[in-house]
Amino acid sequence: MKQYLLPKFLFCKLIVCVFIVFTSQTLVAENKSDREEIIKLITLGIEHWKQNSYDSAYVYLLESERRATQVQDTQLIVVSLNNMGLLETSRANYRSSIECFKKSLKYNAENNSSKLNTLLNISKAYRKMGDYESALSYLYKTIDIAESLQQNKELAECYNEFGIIKKLQKNYKEALSYYHRSLQISKKCDYKRGIVGALNNIGNVCKEQKNFSKALLYFNESLSLKLELGDKKYLASAYINVGEVQMKLDDFINAESSLKKALNYSQDSNNKVLEITSSFLLGEMFIYKKNFSQSKLFLHRAHEKAELIGALDLQKEALLRLKNLYAAQNKGKEALAYYDKYISIKDSIFNTENMQHMQEMETRYQTREKEQQIEVLNIEKEAKANESFYMKIVLGVFLFSLLPIGFFVKQRQKTRILKERVAASNRECTKLGMELHDSISGSLTYLCRSMEKESVGESFVDQLRQVSDEVRGISHQLNMTAIANQEFRDALSDSLQLDHFPEDIDLKIYVPDGFEIDDYEKKINLIRIVQELKTNSLKHGNASSIVISFSRLQNKVRLDYSDNGIGFDMKEAKKGNGLINIQERVELLSGKLDWQTSPGNGVSFHLTV
Repeated sequence: MKQYLLPKFLFCKLIVCVFIVFTSQTLVAENKSDREEIIKLITLGIEHWKQNSYDSAYVYLLESERRATQVQDTQLIVVSLNNMGLLETSRANYRSSIECFKKSLKYNAENNSSKLNTLLNISKAYRKMGDYESALSYLYKTIDIAESLQQNKELAECYNEFGIIKKLQKNYKEALSYYHRSLQISKKCDYKRGIVGALNNIGNVCKEQKNFSKALLYFNESLSLKLELGDKKYLASAYINVGEVQMKLDDFINAESSLKKALNYSQDSNNKVLEITSSFLLGEMFIYKKNFSQSKLFLHRAHEKAELIGALDLQKEALLRLKNLYAAQNKGKEALAYYDKYISIKDSIFNTENMQHMQEMETRYQTREKEQQIEVLNIEKEAKANESFYMKIVLGVFLFSLLPIGFFVKQRQKTRILKERVAASNRECTKLGMELHDSISGSLTYLCRSMEKESVGESFVDQLRQVSDEVRGISHQLNMTAIANQEFRDALSDSLQLDHFPEDIDLKIYVPDGFEIDDYEKKINLIRIVQELKTNSLKHGNASSIVISFSRLQNKVRLDYSDNGIGFDMKEAKKGNGLINIQERVELLSGKLDWQTSPGNGVSFHLTV
């Protein structure tokens, strides 16, 4: 019996082992099949992306992420999410791209090497949104990891990003410092794309500073390396940079050759934006060479293609050069027609940006309103819980409380009156701005047309057109609704009319990176105070230097304003409308104000709200 049982036991054990091996092989085969399908979906998504079929690409990548999640393949989840983030960045859906990258980070929490590029991509998306504070925050995290892992390529990319942000903030000295550091690291590790990017960015800063000869040196060095890499898209942008600078240096023969190469490479790589840019730059160059027929051909082609892809910025550039083309031929009527179209597109871009800002403000307002409702509910609960305790206290302090209540009512009434006066002032400014834009600006444009028909001198028409532009600028300055819906830095710039600011006045403005004021009323009143101070400095103070600075102290905003004008005696000075307006707005904001001025010593104004 024992001899029989032993072989039977061994036989059962053998069957179980065979079953386990067979099941394991089946599971491995299934997992391999799933993985291959997911990789195929990712590949299809990238191929559609290259063909500019963005919606189809997104669908494939979304499906690959869903399937990878089902089979719990972390590596392919991360690859899918990162590609979705890059796709969304390429079509300017920055919030969506940041969500994809942040979701990817959750699967890469412990893998610093894999996190590097994801963090860098988040920083780039924030930078393109204009949120420089968040961009820098993620850059610092990326640099810490790159330095700890000694990842020189990623470190070079980080310093290059720092440079881009500093250039956007017009801090060219720091931008160049970061670009040179990126260049040094890229050369050390023979990272050719990093070298190309750094050289190109240094050239762009030199071009911004009007140092065209130096810019050309960097662009040519970048071009030589791009020729080695052989990427047609990169070559198109390189030849555009070289050709544009050659044109600035009046080297039209080489400029024509460079820009035509840029046009060919952009067409070969099917890059519409670079093709349009090459075309309108060729059109501009032929204006300088007085080859008007060739200029007309390239500029009309650029304008038509810009209209076809709906690129307003590129349409604006093409229309401006078409206006210059006809003005160079003394064809005032045609020049004016294209100038009107240019202004229309420019206003359309301005209004589109305003609408976007208004939508963002509306979202912020709704969020803040919900938070306030929650806060009110919590206060009500707390009030009910303590109702009996407060009733006992009220009886004891009733008589004593009459005095502060009276003061509070009086103060509240004063505040209400101030609010009504300031609101009326803002409404009047906005109304005046709209009337200037709709009525006077339109009349000036009509007058320009009439004078063109009457063959009035070009110089007089140009002066009248300049007046029309200035009236349009003043209308934007006065329109408080438009200003308040902009980011603070842009709102301040428009309100001070920096485009038309006197050139003999040394104006310095300091606004921290990412500085914003969400409170609509506070934002308008602070900007109006700065406008009044600027007017007093120029009109009454005879100032030649003005310094404006905004900063944030915990939850408060501080405004510092100073000039080197003639100043005045605070005790003897008669308060005109300007000083009264400033004082009323300060009271409305419940601000802490400190004036420092005396005859011959300029003005120093400090406000904390």
